[in-house]
Amino acid sequence: MSIGFLVLAAASNPVVPTTLPGPAEGLAAAPAAPTETETVLPPEAEDMLGAVALTHNEQALQAVAAYLRRTLPRAGGAIDAWLKWNVRAGSLIPPVPAAMQASNVAAEVADIRPRVTWSGEGELGAFTSTGSAPATGFLGAFKLAGEGGNWRVGTSGRVDFQKTSNVVAREQIRLTVEPNYKFNGRGYLFGLGQFEEDRFQGFTGRYSLSGGLGYSLLAGPDHKLSVKAGPAWRLTLPVSGPRDSALAGVALVDLKLKLNQALRFSQEASAYFDAERQTYYTLAAVDSQLTGQLKARLSYMVQHEAGEQLGQSLTDTTSRLTLVYGF
Repeated sequence: MSIGFLVLAAASNPVVPTTLPGPAEGLAAAPAAPTETETVLPPEAEDMLGAVALTHNEQALQAVAAYLRRTLPRAGGAIDAWLKWNVRAGSLIPPVPAAMQASNVAAEVADIRPRVTWSGEGELGAFTSTGSAPATGFLGAFKLAGEGGNWRVGTSGRVDFQKTSNVVAREQIRLTVEPNYKFNGRGYLFGLGQFEEDRFQGFTGRYSLSGGLGYSLLAGPDHKLSVKAGPAWRLTLPVSGPRDSALAGVALVDLKLKLNQALRFSQEASAYFDAERQTYYTLAAVDSQLTGQLKARLSYMVQHEAGEQLGQSLTDTTSRLTLVYGF
């Protein structure tokens, strides 16, 4: 009979058996008339007592101790010493406190819960010019994304401001949040919320909500290309005139390429279109690694608005050289 089986048997049946089984495997059989006493328990016997003590069943522990005294007559003193040092005031080894148990459970859950990894970047650039057309301006942008398991949530913001001859010539604000859920290696569901402000494009505020399907056409470490499309709803607050809401369609493209060890190219593009108005936006950039996490970025942005309400097509372009810090 193995030691493990004896431990389980003792724990499940706290009543001391009237007939004890023979010597356990791995424990030497004691002679009929011992002449010496052992002061140190064999490791197998100590493991057996320790395993039963953890069940907090005193009757089972005493049953195992009685069995060991029969099979190891010379170790009676060592068995008594073990019980004296490991059982305090007649009680067994105290159980783990409830608070510690909860902490251990929380740690185990955290180990199996998908870990969230964060990445992002901050971008900043400014310029000033003098002469016949003095101008000042700056560009600030950020990106932050968290990913864990099949989920990914990305946020981004961009502010572009320019003043020429003390007159504001450009003031654009763009904020987005996009949750994604991957249902296989390349396909995913996406949602997209967006806010824009651009008085020079004809609106003080524009809110867009959309969602649909996305697919990664390229998913290598040095090249990524994904496309997304779905329905959208947009609410526009024009500079003059009543607010306008409309159902629309949206299509988006996101491309990233590693050109060499120091240069990377990226481009994002989107198109919103409904029965009365269309918006096309694209931002292309080339990043050059400077040192560590710091990069220099040359970017070019185009935003085109067209529709019957505008009466004309409006196209804005912006070229910028900025510094980017990634993390």
